Amino acid sequence: MLKILQYYTFLIVLFLLTPDAWGQSNERIKYKADELEYGRKNGENYRKLTGNVIFTQKSTTVYCDTSYFYRKRNVMEASGNVRIVDDSIVITSKKLNYEGDQRMAKLREDVVYREGERELYTDFLDYDLDAEIAHYFNSGKLIDTTNVLTSEVGYYFSLDDYAQFYTDVVLTAPDFTLYTDTLRYNTITKVAYTFGPTKITTEDGTTLHAQGGEFRTVVDESEFIEGNVETEDYYLEGDELFFDEAEKYYKAISNVVLRAKDEDVIITGDEGYYDRRNGISKVYGNPLMKRILEADTFYLAADTLVAIESKYDSAKRILAYHDIKVYKEGLQGIADSMAYFNQDSIIYFYKDPVMWNNSNQITGDTISLEVSEDEIKRMNLRTNSFLISEDSIGNYNQIKGRNMLAFFEDNQIDKIDVNGNGEILYFALEEGDSLLMGMNKIFCATMQIRFQDQKLSSFSVYTEPEAQFIPPHELTPEVQRLDNFSWRSSERPTLYDVAPYLDPDYDPKTAAILKAKGALEDLTEEEDEPKVAPPNPAKSLTPNKGMRPPGAPGLNTNNPNRAINRPSRGLKPDDE
Repeated sequence: MLKILQYYTFLIVLFLLTPDAWGQSNERIKYKADELEYGRKNGENYRKLTGNVIFTQKSTTVYCDTSYFYRKRNVMEASGNVRIVDDSIVITSKKLNYEGDQRMAKLREDVVYREGERELYTDFLDYDLDAEIAHYFNSGKLIDTTNVLTSEVGYYFSLDDYAQFYTDVVLTAPDFTLYTDTLRYNTITKVAYTFGPTKITTEDGTTLHAQGGEFRTVVDESEFIEGNVETEDYYLEGDELFFDEAEKYYKAISNVVLRAKDEDVIITGDEGYYDRRNGISKVYGNPLMKRILEADTFYLAADTLVAIESKYDSAKRILAYHDIKVYKEGLQGIADSMAYFNQDSIIYFYKDPVMWNNSNQITGDTISLEVSEDEIKRMNLRTNSFLISEDSIGNYNQIKGRNMLAFFEDNQIDKIDVNGNGEILYFALEEGDSLLMGMNKIFCATMQIRFQDQKLSSFSVYTEPEAQFIPPHELTPEVQRLDNFSWRSSERPTLYDVAPYLDPDYDPKTAAILKAKGALEDLTEEEDEPKVAPPNPAKSLTPNKGMRPPGAPGLNTNNPNRAINRPSRGLKPDDE
């Protein structure tokens, strides 16, 4: 038993004393040259080899012009046309320090490492011949058939087919250039992985920023996290980003933000993408547009928001559809779709748009808002324009026309011009706005309505006006409504309807469940709803020409509570 123990102890000691056990080679360097001379330097013997120097160790062969061989340390110092050949790897340089026991080659000046399709250039390279690991510092460059990578520090692992780069890393691919500080590169698949701030620029000037990701350079597809895509006019941000350079397509997921460069417009949502070929950015999943004004914020929510770029400023625009909701202080609205033109800051609302300004409801086939100097300046209503205003005792003053143009002062309606087919129903109240005197009913081609303290204060009517005053006892429900009257205050959105995340009690998960439930209920109602024909178009009113005061080209009043066409409170014609 003791002899067996002594035997194994001897084997362990022998193993520990073996150079290979410590990562060292037990094979001496072999050499030959045209000339050989011996010398001694700093107390150490050396052999100087000159002319066609060749030394070998295992599968490695080194060629050079001159070499100093330190036999005791098994070290070779070479210079002049240095070339290492190790199986499929060839390395050239001006100088070399070769440590035979460690199988480490330290190459300096004009170093070129070649292996198959890959080439590595640097002035400082340390190469482990057994592990086949090349380490450069003080800058280097790796080139293959697809990409060029440069950095201050790099490691190339030949056996594992990947390289690691650090500090000022630049990857130049066929269609983009990538900048980062840490990058891992698979030399077979040509896939690059970054682990920190990353910037990508494309040939057409598009810029992407990320906090790391995966970049497939052969198929031009990449995925990265917490980044943004910089287009000509916008920044597209998200927690996760994906881009397909071949298709010129970029996608953002989670906490998506589309930010305009030249104006205070921000779009947020759950997902988005940028189609570079067509210059289109789309955001969906609870999208919200914010236009920052001087003293307020204009909020617009929709199912989908789209930003369109163009080389023509007049064609640059933002589109929204469907289920539009608008909110700002003093103005709320709904519509099916919207277009915002960047150059002139005009917002168009389409398909049954409705706007509310304080107690006024405004409708038309198309409504546009003009934003100037960070304030809403004008509202244009095209075709079937209708304004309804509720007074202090629950009556509905109504103004109708073909087109209307509303002017704003301090975000409040100051006046409205009505052009074409003008109609007005106005309930005259006694002083104090608590007692009904009757209702003014007027037909004319054009009119102007003026507001004060957010209420209708006066109006003027022009071009063959026809007026009638109806006393309270003759006011039937039918005469108190113009055709197509519809009071839609229940549809008026609140701030939390448009931007629910501002609600302190907002819970995204609950909101998503409620939204899905509502969509299901709407679908069920549509399936159960009977199919009926659409209503007939509104009939045009025939003015009663007998009501027009003789010789009057128009009517004007600075007190709309005064009765029109009533002897005791009649209005004078403008030309009298």
